[in-house]
Amino acid sequence: MHKSQRRLFWTQESKAIRDALIIFGLTAIIIIFSISIEAFERIVEFSQTHESWEIDEFLTAALLLPIALCVFSYRRVAEAMRLLSERVEAEENAKEMALHDALTGLPNRRMAMDKLNHALEYAYRDPVTIVAVDLNRFKSINDVYGHNIGDQILLMAGQKLRSNLREGEIAARLGGDEFLLILNGRADSDDIIQLIETISSTFDTSFDIGPHNFSVGASFGVAHTDNHKIDIDEFMVQADMAMYRAKEIGSNGIAYFEPGMEQAALRRSTIELELRNALTSGEIYPHYQPLIDLETGDTVGFEALARWKTPGGLVRLPIDFISIAEQCGLISDLFFTILRAACVDVRNWPAHCHVAINLSPVQFSDPELAQRILGVLIETGVAPGRIEIEITESALVSDLDNAIATIISLKNQGVRISLDDFGTGYSSLRHLSDLPIDKLKIDRSFVENLDNDEASRTIVRAVTGLAHNLGLTVVAEGIETQENASHLSQFGCDFGQGYYFGRPAAAQFLMPFFNQESWIKISDNLSKISNQEIVAQEHNVHSHHTAKKVNGG
Repeated sequence: MHKSQRRLFWTQESKAIRDALIIFGLTAIIIIFSISIEAFERIVEFSQTHESWEIDEFLTAALLLPIALCVFSYRRVAEAMRLLSERVEAEENAKEMALHDALTGLPNRRMAMDKLNHALEYAYRDPVTIVAVDLNRFKSINDVYGHNIGDQILLMAGQKLRSNLREGEIAARLGGDEFLLILNGRADSDDIIQLIETISSTFDTSFDIGPHNFSVGASFGVAHTDNHKIDIDEFMVQADMAMYRAKEIGSNGIAYFEPGMEQAALRRSTIELELRNALTSGEIYPHYQPLIDLETGDTVGFEALARWKTPGGLVRLPIDFISIAEQCGLISDLFFTILRAACVDVRNWPAHCHVAINLSPVQFSDPELAQRILGVLIETGVAPGRIEIEITESALVSDLDNAIATIISLKNQGVRISLDDFGTGYSSLRHLSDLPIDKLKIDRSFVENLDNDEASRTIVRAVTGLAHNLGLTVVAEGIETQENASHLSQFGCDFGQGYYFGRPAAAQFLMPFFNQESWIKISDNLSKISNQEIVAQEHNVHSHHTAKKVNGG
């Protein structure tokens, strides 16, 4: 029972004792006075001399009345105590609701800040570690499946977070899908490291809700202090900065705060805000990199790569904003912006040319993804066979069931499917047998060393032979020299893509690809295009070729 509640009981008890003493005292005085004047004898004598007044009957009733009053008083006191108990219980419930999250039952922000403030007072003696936790892919699941499913995921996440905590440590829900762990000890101690890793590992298992299996990871940002004078807001910001770094690492990533993260966090929040505005103001648009038939030199299609031109003229490449778009739930809007623009452009190309677009692994949590893609094709009047969706193996690992369902739906409608960055993911052979894939793209890491690395040549030959035996066509990425192209053609690769054939360019600069017959002429022709914008936009693509290729280069 809370101190204030105990004081309330003590106050009521004191009042009851006081009233009882007053009544007892008055009764004692009356008795003493009655004895001194022989009151009973006088009353009897008076009753006998006034028999007609029926005084004895009134006296009998008067003797029974105190008993009734005692019963009445007892019932009133019992009722008062019951009401007092209900009031105390209501106050306890109100305080519980004020300090705990109604959904998960975890401490809320207010209680967490009180606990953290108290812990920081003694941080000079007992260091404090906090962990900012943010769920991955929660927003898209909540938007698609509804708040009921979202609430169940939050409830299960709260249970995962508090299941391994030690005495005196708490897991709190700050709001939305944001949680906070307050731990005892230094973040670099073995027991804290092991504890955080154990909690992180609980998110490796899926969230099973009814017929659905959701892969919802979490990002963990860790900060600690032994400075009892540190500002609590500054301490929280440190954990948030580390958490954003953890999101860049990937699912269930753990990152520890380091000096200098402030600038990265500020840059990220700025880009996120600007990206939201860019998607509504038309600043995001596609550039196209050619896909060449290695045997004939013909251009057979293009890959659409996202570009972002800010109002100030700065052009941002995908490496600057794709991961942020995935983290803040904007990747779907970004994908459909590029898809819609590419569909409009492809209508002006020769009928044999298609356009390929990268799909983010995050988007497979949307069960309506295939329908939405087909809706854009219907809206723009583009035949499904002219669209190719590129997926990465990481998407298949994180959400295989949804990925297969989406791919089959698209494939049944005639959309082409290619497996991008082959050889850099997991269980590649399994995916080739499980999925209705049309094309396999050999990752550029195997191509760039092709001229002087026998192992790379062996891998490319083996992959090409395997793909052909499975009825798949093969695309080699990252071709930058004529020697690369010649080797790949000899190995049986069907198509090639890379700077040797041309850098990504806006739609208005694609005509040379349709008018020339050989890739050498195409490359020469494109290099002669005097367009400062292309140079400015593409000068650093090659240096970042290992960046994630989701709607990007």
